Amino acid sequence: MTTHRFGINPGFLAKHKVKLHKLDPTNASKILAEIDELPWIDQVSLNSKNGQLKMVYEASHHNIDEMIAIIEKHGASISNDFWSRIKLGWQRQIDENIKDNAKHEAACCSKIPPGYRRK
Repeated sequence: MTTHRFGINPGFLAKHKVKLHKLDPTNASKILAEIDELPWIDQVSLNSKNGQLKMVYEASHHNIDEMIAIIEKHGASISNDFWSRIKLGWQRQIDENIKDNAKHEAACCSKIPPGYRRK
């Protein structure tokens, strides 16, 4: 069983990895500190050898574009190669699905789902 930070709902966690460019020790520490200070961030780590940032956050409150804005604010950028763009699109879709699922109210027991009409 994995332990999470207080207030984190494991059902809405998104785990993403992004490869960074223009990364140096000063902006790396600033990026890590700013992302880690945000509420609903479970984990954040940086492999400085290959420039890979790993983030685990509750996607019902954050999305990958917020994290990219923080990265770019400190002078770094994400990789712009083909696979990174494909992964970024996939990560945006995952975040959107998690956020939509967090807002959804499930139909209970024998109730008719909302929006359902008999023909």
